Amino acid sequence: MSQDEVKGKAKKIKGQIREELGKVTDNKTEQLKGKIEQAEGTVQEQVGKVTDMSDEELEGRGKKIKGQIREEVGKVTDNKTEQLKGKIEQVKGKAQEEIGKVKRKAKG
Repeated sequence: MSQDEVKGKAKKIKGQIREELGKVTDNKTEQLKGKIEQAEGTVQEQVGKVTDMSDEELEGRGKKIKGQIREEVGKVTDNKTEQLKGKIEQVKGKAQEEIGKVKRKAKG
């Protein structure tokens, strides 16, 4: 496991704690900051895993993560439209990532 993966996992845990504290104290700002910190941790963790990925896979992964952030912001702000847009963005990113994976494997 790379150093980025370890640091990313730690940041995700810190974000989860911050989000939960925000829930307990009914502080939407802290909840959102916790979600963002978790997303940043996910990005950092993924950086440690992407050395073998193609550009298309990386771009798809980025779209997927951006969609996750958008969905979480929508949840915290109780904005159903943003939640849906985030989910759609995640699906598009996952599809692009999978297409890139198939192309990379086909090239050998």
